Amino acid sequence: MKSALIIACLTCLLVLSVQGQLTTGSDKCNCLNGFYKVRSLKLIKTEVTIHKPTAFCPNTEIIVITTTDNQRRCVNPGSPLGRILLKRS
Repeated sequence: MKSALIIACLTCLLVLSVQGQLTTGSDKCNCLNGFYKVRSLKLIKTEVTIHKPTAFCPNTEIIVITTTDNQRRCVNPGSPLGRILLKRS
């Protein structure tokens, strides 16, 4: 009887601890390989994705899809274009 009660309590604790964990998001930064030098807003194909700093990645990341090669590229948030994109969001 005691062991069943202990197992039930441990199961409840496990369920409660799992509920508090993140289920979405990444556990790393997306822009690890440097920044792409996008010079003009005309080269950006779709909506800009901006990731604010989190516990997993302390950097602000700006991700765009370019018209030239249709690839996801990272834009430096400190560059002139990066500052413009941050102001627009």
